[in-house]
Amino acid sequence: MTPKKCFVISPIGEPGSEARDHADDLYKYVICPAMDELGIFPHRADHDNQVGRITDQMFRSILTDDLCIAVLTFYNPNVFYELAVAQAAARPVIILSLKGSPLPFDIKDLRVIEYDFRPQSIIEKVYVHQIVEMVRNLEATNWAVSVPFGPNLSPLGQPSGAFRLHDRVESFGESDDWLSMFQQARQAIDLSGITLRFWTRIPQFPQLVRQKAAEGCRIRVLVMHPDNIALKQYMNPSLRVPIGNSAPDVERSYAFFNQLARECDSVEVRRILIGCHHQQILRADGKMMASMVLYSEVTSRSPLFECTDQSLLYRQMLDEFEALWQANHEPIIPATGSVLPTQP
Repeated sequence: MTPKKCFVISPIGEPGSEARDHADDLYKYVICPAMDELGIFPHRADHDNQVGRITDQMFRSILTDDLCIAVLTFYNPNVFYELAVAQAAARPVIILSLKGSPLPFDIKDLRVIEYDFRPQSIIEKVYVHQIVEMVRNLEATNWAVSVPFGPNLSPLGQPSGAFRLHDRVESFGESDDWLSMFQQARQAIDLSGITLRFWTRIPQFPQLVRQKAAEGCRIRVLVMHPDNIALKQYMNPSLRVPIGNSAPDVERSYAFFNQLARECDSVEVRRILIGCHHQQILRADGKMMASMVLYSEVTSRSPLFECTDQSLLYRQMLDEFEALWQANHEPIIPATGSVLPTQP
């Protein structure tokens, strides 16, 4: 797996200057140890040996690296300019400032790590631990960041409508990445798929559903009905990897989700007897992941569209979900048997 990268926005100064010595010490004794602990590769603009304009490389790093660290000490105008670019691009940013340095009005309400170079602080890695904690918090929210001065604005560097294409579902991440998105929801979660068996295989998923339901989150699940005449048409016998779209697979998945619905009042499951899936989706409030149902490929290798409620695609996929949800509102006799651990 390619390691994540962190671009350090920092005053650099001339070699031998106070600013350069300070920046180098902070980078060596605080930033690098934190990034080493996290498995993230850090770099500064003066470390880049690529041919080309330094500013082009700098902007590319701000817009594409997984994380930025901005050092406000010395009130360098370039640092504030680059920080503004990072915020406008909705990049995850950790801000550092030397203790005692006054913060500008537009910055003082943000969370800032105020550091010093006291030997005890360096030896005990006080600020290393603070940086690591902030990054762990970002990881817990799947690195989701909004534009701080306009949460509904489309971030700089992203296509209009907050839309992103992943070449394959599997390139988005592991099960923890999907669970993280599920965890972020506060009001509504929609899941739709032929069987959604991916979710049934994650051990911690049932408890997460119970947790989100207890928090008041409305959860709706759409899976295929075994009697839907389209079900067999999803099955391509030429695929080397079984796709698990048989009637027994559908029944097992329905039993899994139906048991959760019995346990949680805010969880509802419906089976599609009218209409059929053309996409599989996960919607968590204003964010959606939608993968196309392809005859030629298994789900993990299908294109994945990531979008927000500022996107036309989001609204179209949500309309499709709603149409299938309403068309299949008739109650269906639930499957028997239990496939979930009972709630303690």
